Amino acid sequence: MAIIEIPESVKVWKIGDGAANIQSWNNYTNNQGYNLFCRSNGKYLTWQKVPFGINLGFTDDVALRKTHFRLPDGSERDILSGESVAFGIGGGEAFLQYAHRDVGINLKWNKNPVYEWRIFGSNNQTGAPIAENSFVALVNDRVKPSPDFFIYFNRPSGMADVGWTSSPEFWNSILNFTEQQIISRAKTAISGGVWR
Repeated sequence: MAIIEIPESVKVWKIGDGAANIQSWNNYTNNQGYNLFCRSNGKYLTWQKVPFGINLGFTDDVALRKTHFRLPDGSERDILSGESVAFGIGGGEAFLQYAHRDVGINLKWNKNPVYEWRIFGSNNQTGAPIAENSFVALVNDRVKPSPDFFIYFNRPSGMADVGWTSSPEFWNSILNFTEQQIISRAKTAISGGVWR
């Protein structure tokens, strides 16, 4: 196990509200997953029809439990901080996959699991189980030019308010130079695999 310093500014997601560890599931059924709380806006991320970009949005409904994860080996167990997972919301074309878009965040839906995401737990220790109801960072390994943090990002009306730390204008929202350097070091450590 290794430690990667992940800044609080990118630990914006809380998966579930129970006392157990986050688990992988191979057979998601409607509303039997986790809710996905965003610290930045105090709402829950879910599938939502929007006019532009990927169909994602936020709701106040804590009862929506559509977020689920899958492991590449198909096992159903605790997910360990830093390991690859597929990230799904709902059923059908449920899995989020990195893909270029002209408008909004570079994501698309896929009906098959795409193992390009990682969850980094609140204690910054890789290889450890991740507790529900704690703030975590979500990373996508396929973001160009390097793996990046999935964050809340205020966009114009009609688009999903999510993005990457490499999204245009993100750095304008982080005024603290030290925080920018910590985010950059964490991304470098993740992309270089020093945590493995």
